Amino acid sequence: MQRFQAERQKNPTILSDKSWNQVRRFIEQKPRDIEILVIHDKKLLFSTFTDMPEDFNLTLNDFYSYLKATFSEYNYQIQSFYIVDDELYITKEAKLNLDKDLIDYSGLIITRRSVLSSPSFNIIRFRFMLPFYIIIVITELIFITFGIFFIRTISNSVIKLKQATENIINGNIDTPVDTALNKREADEISSLAENLEKMRLTLKENSERKSRFIMGISHDLRTPVALIKGYSEAIEDGVICGENLCKSACLINQNAVRLEEMINDLINYVKLNNTDWKQNLQSVALKPQLESYLCNMRCAADMYKRKVSGDFNITDSLTVKMDANLFQRVIENLFTNALRYTRDGDEISLNAYINSDNIPVVSFKDTGSGIEKKDQERVFDLFYRGTNSRREDGMGIGLAVVKTVIDSHGWNIEIKSEPNMGTEFIITLN
Repeated sequence: MQRFQAERQKNPTILSDKSWNQVRRFIEQKPRDIEILVIHDKKLLFSTFTDMPEDFNLTLNDFYSYLKATFSEYNYQIQSFYIVDDELYITKEAKLNLDKDLIDYSGLIITRRSVLSSPSFNIIRFRFMLPFYIIIVITELIFITFGIFFIRTISNSVIKLKQATENIINGNIDTPVDTALNKREADEISSLAENLEKMRLTLKENSERKSRFIMGISHDLRTPVALIKGYSEAIEDGVICGENLCKSACLINQNAVRLEEMINDLINYVKLNNTDWKQNLQSVALKPQLESYLCNMRCAADMYKRKVSGDFNITDSLTVKMDANLFQRVIENLFTNALRYTRDGDEISLNAYINSDNIPVVSFKDTGSGIEKKDQERVFDLFYRGTNSRREDGMGIGLAVVKTVIDSHGWNIEIKSEPNMGTEFIITLN
C-alpha cells in the first residue's frame, strides 16, 4: 500500500484513492487462500502471488506467457475493470485470448487458487475417496462391535468362573462348572473352566472317598471292638466264669488280633500313598518272581481245595523295574480275593506273556462267582465290597491296595468278569 502511494505521486495516471479503495474492497471480499494480482495501464500495481511480488518488473506480454505456463497448476479468474469519471467499474469474468499480444482493457484483477486446494479438486478427491472412507468406517464399526461383544462375553465368563470358585471355596462342590458355554471363547478361558471342573470333580471324589473311609472304618472296626468290649464287661461283672472264662478270653484275643490286622492294613495303605518308596525301585527278573509266587499259591490252595495253574510265556532274562515286596502284595491280595470268591474244585491261574505292543502282561484268573458289571467300576475303591461280598470278612482294602501299587508303578490293571463265569485281572507292566 505504501509502495502504491509513492508510485501514485510519481505517476498521476495511477488509480485515484477512490478507485483504489473500490479495488481494495473487492480484494477484501475474497477468501484468504486466494492469491490476487492487480494490473492497471499495463503495469503491476498489487500482488499476493508468491512468485510475483509487487516490485516484480513484468511486461504484460510476459505475464500472458506466464499465465499459459501455469494454467495446469492454478485455477485462474480474470476480471477487467474500467474507470469513468473517477468511478471504477469491475466487469464479470473477462474472456481473454491468451494468444494475443495486446489486450485493450483499462485494468485487470487476476485471482488464482492452487489446483490442489481448489474446492472442485477437493470435491473430486472426496468423491474418489468416499468409498474408501465408507469401507474404513464400516470396518471400524465391525471391529468395535466385535470387540464389545468379545469383551462382554469374556467378562460374563470370568464372572461365572468367579462364582464357581466361590462355590468351591464355600464347600459347595455339587454345582458343576459351566464349560459348554465357554467353547465360543478364548482357549485360555475354556481351558481354565475345564480345569476348574476337573478340580471340582476331584474334590468331590475325595470328599466322597473320605466319607466312605470314615464309614468303612467305623463299620468294620465296630464289630471286633464290640465283641472285645462285650466279653470283657461280662467277665468283669462275673457273668462269665469257669470254663466259659477261658473261651471268652480266647474270643477276646482273636478279635484283638483281627482289630490289629485291620489297623495295620490301614497304616500300610496310607504308606503306599507316600512316594518315597519309589526311589528303591529295582530291575527284577519277572519269571523267577512269578514262579516263586505260584509255588506259595499251590501250598495255600491245597488247604482250600482249589486248583492252581501257571503259564509263563516269557524269557528268564526279562526284567521289570519294580518294588518286589509290593508286587508280591499285589499277587497275594489277588490270590486272597480269588480264594474268597471261588468254591471247592475251582481253578486259579497265574499267567504271563508279551502282548502285541511287546509289553509284558501278568494275568490272574479264577473260575469263581465273578463280579457284576455295576460293581466292576468301584471294585478298587477303598472299603467297597461288591454285591456278592456283603457277608464276607474283610474291610474292602485288598483291591484298593492292588490298584494303588499298580498306579504308583505306572502300570495298568483292567478287569474281565461275568457273573458265575469267573474273573480275570490283567496287569500291563508298561
